[in-house]
Amino acid sequence: MAPSRTALLVALALLPVGCWSFSGTPLPALSGNLATHSPCARSPATRPTSASLGAALRRSGGLQLRMAGDAAAAKVPVILCPAQFGTPADYKEFVGLMEDRGFAVYPAPLSRFDWLKIVPATLTKEFLTAQLKPAKTLGFFYEAIDKALEEVDRVHGSEEQVVFLGHSIGGWVARSYIGERLGEEGAKRIRSLVTLGTPNNAPPKDSIVSSLDQTRGLLTYINDKFPSGYPLQASAVGCVAGSGTAVPEKIGEVFENAGDKLWDAEVGRSKLLEEVVALSSYLPLSGKALGVKGDGLIPVETALIGGECKSVVLQDCNHAGFVPTPGPSLMLPKSYLWYGSEELIDEWINML
Repeated sequence: MAPSRTALLVALALLPVGCWSFSGTPLPALSGNLATHSPCARSPATRPTSASLGAALRRSGGLQLRMAGDAAAAKVPVILCPAQFGTPADYKEFVGLMEDRGFAVYPAPLSRFDWLKIVPATLTKEFLTAQLKPAKTLGFFYEAIDKALEEVDRVHGSEEQVVFLGHSIGGWVARSYIGERLGEEGAKRIRSLVTLGTPNNAPPKDSIVSSLDQTRGLLTYINDKFPSGYPLQASAVGCVAGSGTAVPEKIGEVFENAGDKLWDAEVGRSKLLEEVVALSSYLPLSGKALGVKGDGLIPVETALIGGECKSVVLQDCNHAGFVPTPGPSLMLPKSYLWYGSEELIDEWINML
């Protein structure tokens, strides 16, 4: 069944809460017919009719498992650091597309409720004074990355070069993990670090929003201690930005022809809502919004570290293909391309 117009409008309106608001809380589950992740239906198992058949099936299954393991070991291992409130299930389709291209992706095994472990940090003096430190605040995320790295070691061996791939804030969490947890010696194992729609840069210090600091000191700490992906060489770091939503130059232009922009039935999207959401997100992240281009949540200039780090800007690319909830995520329509869409992956994958 096609997603309803109302459900899609609600999902798009809630995108900022699930993707970049550090102090936000998980979204309530929404009812309706919006597509969600769900386990594939399986037919009931058939009991073998003889011991010999059962033995044959077991031998076949063992062979398939060995072949699957060998196939994974032959691929380039990638540790995926999810967006805020993101879980491995949200990236299932993306993982499959990457496997088709020769990469074995290991998402940090976060649950939706792991993100609640941030809450104690919001009750501290460090939060109020914007002096939070990543290791203490994001320890649960570090532990999930540890587990993903252990799985890489099990399948590929502890000497295999590893790619770190971060989506949204997962990008700067990856930067801090490499710098704090691995250090200069451990970083020698990192083949590359690529961030997708990550707010890598804080607002300009002279902007009206610089004092807000949505990350409450985390991003400032990371940029001070680990500039340009240090201890990695800047040439091993790549940043991908999306340019799917441009806010008009004048505020009045956002609402011009609002009736026509409210809903495009052909693609199942609302240009009006996307521009309004972008305006509300770009301003606190970059200090400006009018005339700014980005992925609907993260402005292009906020996502690109610059300098010797590699950069790619994707046209018609949005921030995410899902909106997280306490249950299964709400999936946005295929017309809402994001970094992990099949149509866009090949434009940045050579940076891995």
